[in-house]
Amino acid sequence: MKDPYQVLEVPVEADDATVRRRYLELVRQFPPEHEPERFAAIRAAYEKLKDRDSRARLRLFDQGRYDSIDAIIEELGCQTPRPRLRLKDLLAVQEPGS
Repeated sequence: MKDPYQVLEVPVEADDATVRRRYLELVRQFPPEHEPERFAAIRAAYEKLKDRDSRARLRLFDQGRYDSIDAIIEELGCQTPRPRLRLKDLLAVQEPGS
């Protein structure tokens, strides 16, 4: 798939309103009845850029740099240990009446 920013013809720093406005312009210009392939590409690009969280996910995962959140944590060098649950803690949660 092409770069969603190129498909929608918006800059990387575009905000939600700019992305939505450009998406609506392109949908009017290339309606699904006349150009279904182009519309599908526009719709897919919009889904990846429609809000800040989607754009962040695109930057982190879809561009192939990271394959998991663990890879991001490793690269950032986070030293925060993750809490581990013990079996007795899990059993205590499952038996609230005991």
